[in-house]
Amino acid sequence: MSVRNKTRGTMIARHLMTLNSNSYEALRALSRTGIPRNCALWIAPCRAIYTIGMKKSVDIAFLNRHGRVVTLFRNFPPDCLADSSNRAVSAVELAPDALNESGTGVGDTLEVDPA
Repeated sequence: MSVRNKTRGTMIARHLMTLNSNSYEALRALSRTGIPRNCALWIAPCRAIYTIGMKKSVDIAFLNRHGRVVTLFRNFPPDCLADSSNRAVSAVELAPDALNESGTGVGDTLEVDPA
């Protein structure tokens, strides 16, 4: 379970978490501690993310149905709303600076491997 930038050939996160109906406790824990380095949270479907109640900033990449990055937010602060374009169908939430470290930009294609 990982997130990789296929365009640049870089690994963004080696550990991928997904949201489902049983993830409420995990999500609460992440809001307090932040997303650990080398981890990502994949949210689908998703066109906007609220960081209300979070204690730390996050990087966010909104993806279209082909996995292409359509909107990016780097070091997005707590207590805000990250709104994407209408083309987004999912989002990957990462530790701060993960997008810069991997060289990820708008137009790159990400491979989200939940298996």
